[in-house]
Amino acid sequence: MRPSTSLLPLLTSTSRSTTTPFLRTLHTTAYRLNANVNANVNANTKQPITGVTTKSNPKNKFITDRPVKVDHRPAFPPPHNPFEPTPAPKQYSDLTLRMLHRVNKIAGYNGRRRTSARESGRMMNGIVDAVQLDKAFWYGECDLPKTFHTFFAVHLLYVLVTLVRLRAIHNDVPNPLSPLPQSPLPGQPGTTPPPRSSIIDTVQNMYSPRHEYRYQQMLLTHFFNIVENEIRLMLGAEISRDSAIRRRMVEYSQRWQIAQMTLDYSLGLGKSEVAEERERADAELASWVWRLIFGGRGSGENGQGDLVYPEGEGMAEGKELQMAEQIDTIVRFMRRELNRLESIDDRDVIGGNVGRFGKVRS
Repeated sequence: MRPSTSLLPLLTSTSRSTTTPFLRTLHTTAYRLNANVNANVNANTKQPITGVTTKSNPKNKFITDRPVKVDHRPAFPPPHNPFEPTPAPKQYSDLTLRMLHRVNKIAGYNGRRRTSARESGRMMNGIVDAVQLDKAFWYGECDLPKTFHTFFAVHLLYVLVTLVRLRAIHNDVPNPLSPLPQSPLPGQPGTTPPPRSSIIDTVQNMYSPRHEYRYQQMLLTHFFNIVENEIRLMLGAEISRDSAIRRRMVEYSQRWQIAQMTLDYSLGLGKSEVAEERERADAELASWVWRLIFGGRGSGENGQGDLVYPEGEGMAEGKELQMAEQIDTIVRFMRRELNRLESIDDRDVIGGNVGRFGKVRS
């Protein structure tokens, strides 16, 4: 069992509610178990005993009920144990590397399953890189709190945009032979090598559907592996209960499902045969961005909606007044990236050569 845990859990007992995640607060604050108020009471007189310091169970007491600050680049691929030091990379000679590359190709480097896992991993690496390169917009201009929820929501937006394109891949597209070694980031469209069936593909075609790609499942697997790793870092090494991690994974998987469904609805309006529905497609998409990214900013206490800032921080004054223009910029960015991905050939997508995300404000 991997150690997990934190300076502070974000989940309260209210998280057990069956309410739809997006309809309740985006941040659930940590619960704090108060010390037994009767512990320092005289059993006979029922009067408080003076001079006695109340002690609470250290296993149930948390340092703070504010969200943990998340201000680092998420590791991808995530380590098996995020609390162990990163091992030094092994060095191999050129001859050894050439031999390993040959063995890897014979063993199925370009098989469909490994291709799906590897190339979707390059896409995930590109998403992580894109968010890091645009931190000035998300955390500066938009003044979003640097918390786990914001990390999840912003990366999820990029993942969902990518999934729209991956869901359009046809299984009859030949599997290209990707080079080895390969860049960890997505390549540029048009750089995919010519398709040739590998030995592994030929054998697999004898007993399984031809070119059965699973890019959607693999991209989501990569994303939630990162999410799990960040949850462990958020909770900290002293809390090792897998149940605490599992609860959060279930909650955030529900957030993904609802975000996916509502985004599909918004994008579907733009393809409707009814003119009125097409006209309100962008408004629905803007509403989706407002709920997912801004947590309903402009409502609630101090106009910051459901977003909760780390201890000692808060939303800058007047940010809710700038939000409409920022939402419009994000909607334009999503439309622009969807059009870019749509123009990329299926073979380039399968080869992981989908290019890089542009900046939100460009």
